[in-house]
Amino acid sequence: MRKEMWRLYRHLIIGCLIILMGCYAAVEFAMFRITEAKHEQVLCVDAELSLALLATGIKRTLPESQFKWQTLEAPQSVANITALLAQKKWQRLPNGDYQSSFGTDAGASFVGVAASESERFHLEALLKGLLLSPLSYADKLSLLQSISCLSVEPVSSEMTGSVEGVTLTYGVHNKHGFLWKGDVGGDEYFISIDHTAPFSLTFIVVMIVAIAIVAMLALIWRELFYLDLKRKTFENLTRQIARGRSGLPKEIPDSSGTLKELAYSFDSMSSHIQRLLKVQREMINAISHELRTPIARLRFGLEVVKDEVDDSVVHTVTALEDDVEELNTLVDEVLTYGKLEEGSLALNFQETSIKQLLGSILDNNEPLLKHLQVTIDIPEPDTVVADEHHLHRALQNLILNASKYANSKIAIIFSYDEERWQLDIEDDGPGIAIEDRDKVFIPFQRLDNSRTRASGGYGLGLAIVQRIAFWHGGAVLVDASDLGGAKFSLIWSRNQHQDTLS
Repeated sequence: MRKEMWRLYRHLIIGCLIILMGCYAAVEFAMFRITEAKHEQVLCVDAELSLALLATGIKRTLPESQFKWQTLEAPQSVANITALLAQKKWQRLPNGDYQSSFGTDAGASFVGVAASESERFHLEALLKGLLLSPLSYADKLSLLQSISCLSVEPVSSEMTGSVEGVTLTYGVHNKHGFLWKGDVGGDEYFISIDHTAPFSLTFIVVMIVAIAIVAMLALIWRELFYLDLKRKTFENLTRQIARGRSGLPKEIPDSSGTLKELAYSFDSMSSHIQRLLKVQREMINAISHELRTPIARLRFGLEVVKDEVDDSVVHTVTALEDDVEELNTLVDEVLTYGKLEEGSLALNFQETSIKQLLGSILDNNEPLLKHLQVTIDIPEPDTVVADEHHLHRALQNLILNASKYANSKIAIIFSYDEERWQLDIEDDGPGIAIEDRDKVFIPFQRLDNSRTRASGGYGLGLAIVQRIAFWHGGAVLVDASDLGGAKFSLIWSRNQHQDTLS
């Protein structure tokens, strides 16, 4: 189990490391992209301000700009410049430089190229060059509002000049820009770079963390799945061992781990128990076989003695004959149970009439049943598939068991459905307590109630019935009877039976 727990902890540690590495990678990537986006936005402002200065003819050269410009047309009107700004094309060249072009698809009027490693910008000089130019206030405002990378917002403030660099603070954030007042008594505007984030850093981090958590949960689920698989396999192995199987299957999950060690321990214990049981059965069978010869000699000797003794001794000899016969019955039951337990009997399944089988049993045991009222309820058809000899033995044991404890009535009821046949034998005796109902099938088991040795028997009859029911693919159930006593139900399958026990 330590290996499984360590593997689970190891996956937890790996999952936590994946989460930390994922968060670090997400933050680094997001910061890189945000920095790159800000750099591109500053270049965008540079390009559009440069276009406004060059296209209006305010300046012929722009050393302040990061771009190297190629101008193809003479100075333009403000309306034309606004149209050119709307036709801006922005692309990243293979060498990493940026190219900005303004004009139609047929041919750009202004083309500029800026190096990717540009770091020092002179936006203030470019902006002041436009705002302090001889253009009218309306033209300047129109050009500013046409530049997509600039944010132009009306504000209310006190200015000492036409253009002032300021920093506006909003809560915990601040924005650097310029205050501009074009005319005396006119509106004032705050001009700044429109920094629009390309994506949400929070969203990226959350997604990376979520993916890492899912990966960690998948690893943990995989381990729990294998643990559950091992549990089911071990449960299956223990059930097989409980049914008497010896030897482990060739393939066991986790063949080098705890499961194999535990399974081998159970298998070793099971093999030892099987050996002990085998020795016990062989000993009991051997003793039973050996007892048959002296029992036969005793029966023969008692018959001879009975013919030669006086009438006064005949009663004693007859009692001895009864004892010998009882001993012979016990030996027969021990041998029968032993063969059923080992599975060494051959069963011959065939169609059998329940009505005829019960009639034969009642006729053969009429002296033992004559003081009781026996009622039989057998609907048609009464044909079943079973081994006639052993079914006869099982039903006889159940009926004789009921006759020992019944006060006056025994009821025999036959029923069936599409899957099984069922025979119920009920009596009006003292019944069996719920806590004792499983004990009646244990060989030689005695209950501390009216069902004791005083009523006869050896405690093997019901055990034999249970084994016969088992090899017929069924079982024997005990319940309370409507007559007031016990109800034994012999149930066996219509679809599952074997031709032999081996």
